[in-house]
Amino acid sequence: MAKIVWFLVAFTYHVFVCLGNSQELDGYQKVRQLKSTLMEKYSNQLIPRKSLSDEVIVRVSPYIDLLLDFNENVGTFSVIVRFKLMWDDHLIKWNVTENNIYVIHFPVEEVWLPKMMIRNTIEKRSIFTFDDRLDQKTTYVSHSYDGYASVKAGGIVEAICITSMYYFPFDSHVCTIELYFESNQVYIGDYTYGDQTKPALQGFMPHDGWDITNVTAVQDGYDRATYNLQIKLERKPLFLFVSLVLPVLLVGFVNIFVFCLPIESGERISLSVTLFLTFVVIMTIVDENLPESSEVSIFILILLLKVIISVLTTVMAIITITFYYRHDDIKIIKKKSLLKLFTCAQICRHKGKVKDEQTSQTPLPSTAGYNMGWKEIVQMIDRICIVVLGLEFVCEIIAVLILLRGRELS
Repeated sequence: MAKIVWFLVAFTYHVFVCLGNSQELDGYQKVRQLKSTLMEKYSNQLIPRKSLSDEVIVRVSPYIDLLLDFNENVGTFSVIVRFKLMWDDHLIKWNVTENNIYVIHFPVEEVWLPKMMIRNTIEKRSIFTFDDRLDQKTTYVSHSYDGYASVKAGGIVEAICITSMYYFPFDSHVCTIELYFESNQVYIGDYTYGDQTKPALQGFMPHDGWDITNVTAVQDGYDRATYNLQIKLERKPLFLFVSLVLPVLLVGFVNIFVFCLPIESGERISLSVTLFLTFVVIMTIVDENLPESSEVSIFILILLLKVIISVLTTVMAIITITFYYRHDDIKIIKKKSLLKLFTCAQICRHKGKVKDEQTSQTPLPSTAGYNMGWKEIVQMIDRICIVVLGLEFVCEIIAVLILLRGRELS
Protein backbone atom coordinates (compact mmCIF):
# COMPACT_ATOMS: atom_id res chain seq x y z
CA MET A 1 0.00 0.00 0.00
CA ALA A 2 2.83 2.37 0.88
CA LYS A 3 4.50 1.74 -2.48
CA ILE A 4 1.30 2.66 -4.30
CA VAL A 5 1.04 5.92 -2.35
CA TRP A 6 4.66 6.88 -3.12
CA PHE A 7 4.12 6.01 -6.79
CA LEU A 8 1.07 8.30 -6.99
CA VAL A 9 2.97 11.16 -5.33
CA ALA A 10 5.92 10.84 -7.70
CA PHE A 11 3.65 10.56 -10.71
CA THR A 12 1.70 13.68 -9.71
CA TYR A 13 4.94 15.64 -9.18
CA HIS A 14 6.30 14.71 -12.60
CA VAL A 15 3.00 15.64 -14.24
CA PHE A 16 3.01 19.15 -12.73
CA VAL A 17 6.71 19.69 -13.60
CA CYS A 18 6.12 18.64 -17.18
CA LEU A 19 3.07 20.90 -17.47
CA GLY A 20 5.07 23.86 -16.09
CA ASN A 21 7.94 23.25 -18.50
CA SER A 22 5.46 22.90 -21.33
CA GLN A 23 3.88 26.25 -20.45
CA GLU A 24 7.30 27.92 -20.24
CA LEU A 25 8.24 26.43 -23.58
CA ASP A 26 4.97 27.61 -25.06
CA GLY A 27 5.69 31.17 -23.81
CA TYR A 28 9.18 31.09 -25.29
CA GLN A 29 7.82 29.84 -28.60
CA LYS A 30 5.12 32.52 -28.54
CA VAL A 31 7.73 35.29 -28.20
CA ARG A 32 9.80 33.79 -31.02
CA GLN A 33 6.74 33.46 -33.23
CA LEU A 34 5.59 36.99 -32.47
CA LYS A 35 9.04 38.47 -33.18
CA SER A 36 9.21 36.57 -36.44
CA THR A 37 5.77 37.80 -37.45
CA LEU A 38 6.55 41.43 -36.58
CA MET A 39 9.85 41.44 -38.46
CA GLU A 40 8.54 39.87 -41.69
CA LYS A 41 7.69 43.19 -43.34
CA TYR A 42 9.87 45.44 -41.17
CA SER A 43 12.96 47.38 -42.28
CA ASN A 44 15.33 49.11 -39.91
CA GLN A 45 16.37 51.46 -42.74
CA LEU A 46 12.99 53.23 -42.88
CA ILE A 47 11.30 55.38 -40.27
CA PRO A 48 8.63 53.42 -38.34
CA ARG A 49 5.65 55.08 -40.02
CA LYS A 50 3.12 53.77 -42.48
CA SER A 51 3.52 56.99 -44.43
CA LEU A 52 7.13 58.04 -45.00
CA SER A 53 6.07 61.70 -45.02
CA ASP A 54 5.14 61.54 -41.33
CA GLU A 55 7.59 62.73 -38.68
CA VAL A 56 8.91 60.91 -35.64
CA ILE A 57 8.82 62.73 -32.29
CA VAL A 58 11.51 61.55 -29.87
CA ARG A 59 11.57 62.21 -26.13
CA VAL A 60 15.00 62.46 -24.50
CA SER A 61 15.84 61.95 -20.82
CA PRO A 62 19.46 62.51 -19.68
CA TYR A 63 21.12 60.74 -16.74
CA ILE A 64 24.52 62.00 -15.54
CA ASP A 65 26.46 59.40 -13.57
CA LEU A 66 29.88 60.97 -13.03
CA LEU A 67 31.92 64.07 -13.82
CA LEU A 68 35.30 62.72 -14.86
CA ASP A 69 37.23 65.90 -15.54
CA PHE A 70 36.85 69.62 -16.16
CA ASN A 71 39.90 71.33 -17.64
CA GLU A 72 39.33 75.07 -17.62
CA ASN A 73 42.78 75.72 -19.14
CA VAL A 74 42.04 73.73 -22.29
CA GLY A 75 38.29 74.37 -22.24
CA THR A 76 37.05 70.77 -22.17
CA PHE A 77 35.01 68.58 -19.86
CA SER A 78 34.17 64.89 -19.79
CA VAL A 79 31.21 63.18 -18.15
CA ILE A 80 29.63 59.75 -18.07
CA VAL A 81 26.10 60.37 -19.30
CA ARG A 82 23.29 58.15 -20.53
CA PHE A 83 20.37 59.19 -22.72
CA LYS A 84 17.03 57.42 -22.77
CA LEU A 85 15.35 57.85 -26.15
CA MET A 86 11.61 57.18 -26.41
CA TRP A 87 9.37 57.22 -29.49
CA ASP A 88 6.33 55.57 -31.02
CA ASP A 89 6.85 52.75 -33.51
CA HIS A 90 3.71 52.36 -35.63
CA LEU A 91 4.92 49.15 -37.28
CA ILE A 92 5.72 47.05 -34.21
CA LYS A 93 2.40 46.56 -32.44
CA TRP A 94 0.39 43.50 -31.41
CA ASN A 95 -2.70 42.42 -29.59
CA VAL A 96 -1.77 41.68 -26.00
CA THR A 97 -4.92 39.66 -25.29
CA GLU A 98 -4.01 36.98 -27.84
CA ASN A 99 -0.63 35.92 -26.40
CA ASN A 100 -0.31 37.80 -23.08
CA ILE A 101 3.01 39.38 -24.12
CA TYR A 102 3.55 42.99 -23.10
CA VAL A 103 7.20 43.79 -23.94
CA ILE A 104 9.70 42.41 -26.44
CA HIS A 105 13.40 43.28 -26.57
CA PHE A 106 15.00 43.61 -30.01
CA PRO A 107 18.75 43.93 -30.68
CA VAL A 108 19.75 47.44 -31.75
CA GLU A 109 20.89 46.11 -35.13
CA GLU A 110 17.46 44.73 -36.04
CA VAL A 111 15.14 47.71 -35.49
CA TRP A 112 15.06 51.39 -36.42
CA LEU A 113 16.87 53.82 -34.10
CA PRO A 114 16.91 57.63 -34.06
CA LYS A 115 20.50 58.54 -34.90
CA MET A 116 21.52 61.16 -32.34
CA MET A 117 24.91 62.87 -32.77
CA ILE A 118 27.08 65.16 -30.63
CA ARG A 119 28.11 68.36 -32.38
CA ASN A 120 30.79 69.73 -30.01
CA THR A 121 32.44 66.44 -29.10
CA ILE A 122 36.18 65.84 -29.24
CA GLU A 123 36.25 62.13 -30.08
CA LYS A 124 33.12 60.05 -30.75
CA ARG A 125 30.25 61.80 -32.49
CA SER A 126 27.44 59.30 -31.84
CA ILE A 127 25.83 58.65 -28.47
CA PHE A 128 25.61 54.95 -29.44
CA THR A 129 29.06 54.02 -28.25
CA PHE A 130 29.80 50.41 -27.32
CA ASP A 131 32.75 48.99 -25.42
CA ASP A 132 33.09 45.98 -27.71
CA ARG A 133 31.16 43.75 -30.07
CA LEU A 134 29.58 41.81 -27.21
CA ASP A 135 28.27 45.02 -25.67
CA GLN A 136 26.71 45.97 -28.99
CA LYS A 137 25.02 42.59 -29.40
CA THR A 138 23.57 42.66 -25.89
CA THR A 139 22.11 46.16 -26.18
CA TYR A 140 18.38 45.99 -26.79
CA VAL A 141 15.50 48.23 -27.77
CA SER A 142 12.39 47.65 -25.69
CA HIS A 143 9.11 47.59 -27.63
CA SER A 144 5.73 47.61 -25.92
CA TYR A 145 2.54 46.13 -27.39
CA ASP A 146 1.11 49.64 -27.96
CA GLY A 147 4.07 50.75 -30.11
CA TYR A 148 6.06 52.50 -27.37
CA ALA A 149 9.82 52.01 -27.94
CA SER A 150 12.79 53.02 -25.80
CA VAL A 151 16.54 52.55 -25.69
CA LYS A 152 19.36 53.74 -23.44
CA ALA A 153 22.63 54.89 -24.97
CA GLY A 154 25.64 56.88 -23.90
CA GLY A 155 28.99 56.56 -22.23
CA ILE A 156 31.95 58.89 -21.78
CA VAL A 157 31.28 62.19 -23.52
CA GLU A 158 34.20 64.62 -23.88
CA ALA A 159 33.11 67.95 -25.25
CA ILE A 160 34.26 71.55 -25.64
CA CYS A 161 33.26 74.01 -22.93
CA ILE A 162 33.71 77.79 -23.09
CA THR A 163 34.93 78.96 -19.68
CA SER A 164 34.82 82.31 -17.88
CA MET A 165 37.37 82.82 -15.09
CA TYR A 166 36.18 86.30 -14.09
CA TYR A 167 35.08 85.19 -10.61
CA PHE A 168 37.97 82.75 -10.01
CA PRO A 169 38.29 80.97 -7.56
CA PHE A 170 34.56 81.35 -6.89
CA ASP A 171 33.69 80.69 -10.52
CA SER A 172 30.92 78.70 -12.16
CA HIS A 173 30.61 77.51 -15.76
CA VAL A 174 27.81 76.35 -18.03
CA CYS A 175 29.01 73.52 -20.27
CA THR A 176 26.81 72.31 -23.11
CA ILE A 177 26.48 68.96 -24.84
CA GLU A 178 25.06 69.85 -28.26
CA LEU A 179 22.95 66.98 -29.62
CA TYR A 180 21.08 66.72 -32.89
CA PHE A 181 19.34 64.12 -35.03
CA GLU A 182 21.03 63.28 -38.29
CA SER A 183 18.02 61.35 -39.55
CA ASN A 184 15.42 63.18 -41.57
CA GLN A 185 11.93 63.80 -40.21
CA VAL A 186 13.07 63.10 -36.64
CA TYR A 187 12.42 65.87 -34.11
CA ILE A 188 12.53 66.51 -30.37
CA GLY A 189 9.25 66.79 -28.48
CA ASP A 190 8.62 70.27 -27.04
CA TYR A 191 7.81 68.84 -23.61
CA THR A 192 11.32 67.35 -23.45
CA TYR A 193 12.96 70.74 -22.92
CA GLY A 194 13.26 72.52 -19.58
CA ASP A 195 14.77 71.80 -16.19
CA GLN A 196 16.14 68.25 -15.97
CA THR A 197 18.15 68.62 -12.74
CA LYS A 198 16.27 66.22 -10.47
CA PRO A 199 15.94 63.23 -12.83
CA ALA A 200 19.36 63.74 -14.42
CA LEU A 201 21.26 63.76 -11.11
CA GLN A 202 19.42 60.99 -9.29
CA GLY A 203 22.41 58.63 -9.71
CA PHE A 204 25.17 61.25 -9.78
CA MET A 205 28.37 60.55 -7.82
CA PRO A 206 29.85 63.71 -6.22
CA HIS A 207 33.10 65.17 -7.55
CA ASP A 208 35.95 66.41 -5.34
CA GLY A 209 36.40 69.78 -6.99
CA TRP A 210 33.10 70.59 -8.72
CA ASP A 211 29.36 70.50 -8.08
CA ILE A 212 26.69 70.10 -10.75
CA THR A 213 23.93 72.44 -9.61
CA ASN A 214 21.67 72.60 -12.64
CA VAL A 215 20.89 70.58 -15.77
CA THR A 216 18.70 72.20 -18.41
CA ALA A 217 17.67 71.10 -21.90
CA VAL A 218 17.19 73.90 -24.44
CA GLN A 219 16.54 74.17 -28.14
CA ASP A 220 19.04 75.66 -30.56
CA GLY A 221 17.05 78.51 -32.04
CA TYR A 222 14.10 77.17 -34.02
CA ASP A 223 15.73 73.89 -34.98
CA ARG A 224 13.42 71.17 -33.64
CA ALA A 225 16.04 68.49 -34.28
CA THR A 226 18.50 69.90 -31.69
CA TYR A 227 18.82 69.17 -28.01
CA ASN A 228 21.39 71.19 -26.04
CA LEU A 229 22.04 69.82 -22.57
CA GLN A 230 23.38 72.65 -20.41
CA ILE A 231 25.28 71.51 -17.31
CA LYS A 232 26.15 74.16 -14.71
CA LEU A 233 29.38 73.47 -12.83
CA GLU A 234 30.29 75.32 -9.63
CA ARG A 235 33.77 75.10 -8.16
CA LYS A 236 34.16 73.96 -4.56
CA PRO A 237 36.25 76.94 -3.39
CA LEU A 238 37.29 75.84 0.10
CA PHE A 239 40.67 74.39 -0.93
CA LEU A 240 41.66 77.35 -3.11
CA PHE A 241 40.39 79.83 -0.52
CA VAL A 242 42.52 78.28 2.22
CA SER A 243 45.60 77.69 0.07
CA LEU A 244 45.49 80.80 -2.16
CA VAL A 245 43.08 83.59 -1.23
CA LEU A 246 43.64 83.56 2.52
CA PRO A 247 47.48 83.64 2.25
CA VAL A 248 47.26 86.60 -0.13
CA LEU A 249 45.08 88.50 2.32
CA LEU A 250 47.32 87.66 5.27
CA VAL A 251 50.53 88.60 3.45
CA GLY A 252 48.86 91.84 2.35
CA PHE A 253 47.98 92.55 5.96
CA VAL A 254 51.61 92.00 7.01
CA ASN A 255 52.59 94.62 4.42
CA ILE A 256 51.20 97.26 6.77
CA PHE A 257 53.73 96.39 9.48
CA VAL A 258 56.70 97.28 7.28
CA PHE A 259 56.31 100.86 8.49
CA CYS A 260 55.83 99.73 12.07
CA LEU A 261 59.33 98.25 12.21
CA PRO A 262 61.92 100.52 13.82
CA ILE A 263 64.43 101.72 11.28
CA GLU A 264 67.24 100.94 13.69
CA SER A 265 66.43 97.21 13.38
CA GLY A 266 67.65 97.20 9.78
CA GLU A 267 64.88 94.77 8.68
CA ARG A 268 62.48 97.17 6.99
CA ILE A 269 63.80 96.74 3.45
CA SER A 270 64.32 92.98 3.75
CA LEU A 271 60.71 92.51 4.94
CA SER A 272 59.26 94.59 2.11
CA VAL A 273 61.35 92.79 -0.52
CA THR A 274 60.34 89.39 0.90
CA LEU A 275 56.65 90.30 0.70
CA PHE A 276 57.11 91.54 -2.87
CA LEU A 277 58.72 88.26 -3.93
CA THR A 278 55.93 86.32 -2.21
CA PHE A 279 53.30 88.06 -4.33
CA VAL A 280 55.33 87.47 -7.49
CA VAL A 281 55.51 83.73 -6.76
CA ILE A 282 51.77 83.52 -6.03
CA MET A 283 50.97 85.39 -9.23
CA THR A 284 53.13 82.97 -11.22
CA ILE A 285 51.34 79.98 -9.72
CA VAL A 286 47.91 81.43 -10.46
CA ASP A 287 48.90 82.40 -14.00
CA GLU A 288 49.93 78.80 -14.76
CA ASN A 289 46.53 77.48 -13.66
CA LEU A 290 44.38 79.96 -15.57
CA PRO A 291 43.57 79.80 -19.28
CA GLU A 292 44.88 82.38 -21.70
CA SER A 293 41.93 84.70 -22.18
CA SER A 294 41.18 88.34 -22.81
CA GLU A 295 38.91 88.29 -19.75
CA VAL A 296 40.93 89.06 -16.62
CA SER A 297 39.91 87.59 -13.27
CA ILE A 298 39.17 89.91 -10.36
CA PHE A 299 41.59 87.85 -8.29
CA ILE A 300 44.37 88.50 -10.84
CA LEU A 301 43.64 92.23 -10.59
CA ILE A 302 43.91 92.00 -6.81
CA LEU A 303 47.26 90.20 -7.11
CA LEU A 304 48.51 92.78 -9.61
CA LEU A 305 47.49 95.53 -7.20
CA LYS A 306 49.34 93.74 -4.39
CA VAL A 307 52.51 93.58 -6.51
CA ILE A 308 52.30 97.30 -7.26
CA ILE A 309 51.67 98.11 -3.59
CA SER A 310 54.64 95.94 -2.61
CA VAL A 311 56.87 97.80 -5.07
CA LEU A 312 55.72 101.15 -3.67
CA THR A 313 56.18 99.84 -0.13
CA THR A 314 59.76 98.86 -0.90
CA VAL A 315 60.45 102.26 -2.46
CA MET A 316 58.96 104.10 0.51
CA ALA A 317 60.94 101.93 2.91
CA ILE A 318 64.17 102.95 1.13
CA ILE A 319 63.13 106.63 1.13
CA THR A 320 62.27 106.66 4.82
CA ILE A 321 65.59 105.05 5.73
CA THR A 322 67.41 107.62 3.59
CA PHE A 323 65.62 110.51 5.30
CA TYR A 324 66.07 109.01 8.74
CA TYR A 325 69.86 109.04 8.56
CA ARG A 326 70.16 112.55 7.14
CA HIS A 327 71.73 115.26 9.28
CA ASP A 328 69.36 117.81 10.74
CA ASP A 329 71.59 120.71 9.66
CA ILE A 330 70.56 120.11 6.04
CA LYS A 331 67.92 122.72 5.16
CA ILE A 332 64.53 121.05 4.70
CA ILE A 333 62.43 123.77 3.15
CA LYS A 334 63.64 124.81 -0.24
CA LYS A 335 61.90 126.44 -3.08
CA LYS A 336 59.33 124.07 -4.58
CA SER A 337 60.43 121.31 -2.19
CA LEU A 338 58.22 118.17 -2.09
CA LEU A 339 58.66 117.99 1.68
CA LYS A 340 57.09 121.40 2.21
CA LEU A 341 53.68 119.83 2.67
CA PHE A 342 54.95 117.51 5.40
CA THR A 343 56.70 120.40 7.14
CA CYS A 344 53.58 122.54 7.13
CA ALA A 345 51.56 119.66 8.53
CA GLN A 346 54.12 119.11 11.30
CA ILE A 347 54.06 122.84 12.14
CA CYS A 348 50.28 122.76 12.45
CA ARG A 349 50.61 119.75 14.73
CA HIS A 350 53.22 121.62 16.77
CA LYS A 351 50.95 124.64 17.11
CA GLY A 352 48.22 122.49 18.59
CA LYS A 353 50.51 121.33 21.37
CA VAL A 354 51.49 124.83 22.48
CA LYS A 355 49.79 125.87 25.69
CA ASP A 356 47.11 128.60 25.65
CA GLU A 357 49.01 130.89 27.95
CA GLN A 358 52.18 130.68 25.88
CA THR A 359 50.38 131.34 22.61
CA SER A 360 48.78 134.48 24.07
CA GLN A 361 52.20 135.92 25.10
CA THR A 362 54.52 134.64 22.36
CA PRO A 363 53.82 134.96 18.59
CA LEU A 364 53.48 131.71 16.66
CA PRO A 365 56.55 130.57 14.73
CA SER A 366 56.47 131.01 11.01
CA THR A 367 56.97 128.23 8.50
CA ALA A 368 60.40 129.43 7.59
CA GLY A 369 61.57 129.77 11.20
CA TYR A 370 60.51 126.37 12.49
CA ASN A 371 63.33 123.84 12.57
CA MET A 372 61.97 120.35 11.86
CA GLY A 373 64.06 117.18 12.14
CA TRP A 374 64.23 114.44 9.52
CA LYS A 375 63.17 111.82 12.04
CA GLU A 376 59.90 113.67 12.62
CA ILE A 377 59.27 113.71 8.87
CA VAL A 378 59.93 109.97 8.67
CA GLN A 379 57.45 109.36 11.48
CA MET A 380 54.80 111.32 9.60
CA ILE A 381 55.47 109.39 6.39
CA ASP A 382 55.17 106.11 8.29
CA ARG A 383 51.76 107.10 9.67
CA ILE A 384 50.48 108.07 6.24
CA CYS A 385 51.70 104.79 4.70
CA ILE A 386 50.07 102.75 7.46
CA VAL A 387 46.72 104.50 6.86
CA VAL A 388 46.94 104.04 3.08
CA LEU A 389 47.84 100.32 3.37
CA GLY A 390 45.03 99.82 5.88
CA LEU A 391 42.50 101.31 3.44
CA GLU A 392 43.93 99.15 0.66
CA PHE A 393 43.46 96.03 2.82
CA VAL A 394 39.83 96.97 3.45
CA CYS A 395 39.31 97.35 -0.31
CA GLU A 396 40.70 93.81 -0.81
CA ILE A 397 38.16 92.41 1.65
CA ILE A 398 35.39 94.20 -0.24
CA ALA A 399 36.67 92.73 -3.53
CA VAL A 400 36.55 89.20 -2.08
CA LEU A 401 32.97 89.82 -0.94
CA ILE A 402 32.15 90.96 -4.49
CA LEU A 403 33.53 87.68 -5.80
CA LEU A 404 31.33 85.73 -3.39
CA ARG A 405 28.31 87.82 -4.31
CA GLY A 406 28.96 87.34 -8.02
CA ARG A 407 29.09 83.55 -7.51
CA GLU A 408 25.66 83.62 -5.84
CA LEU A 409 24.09 85.72 -8.59
CA SER A 410 25.63 83.87 -11.54
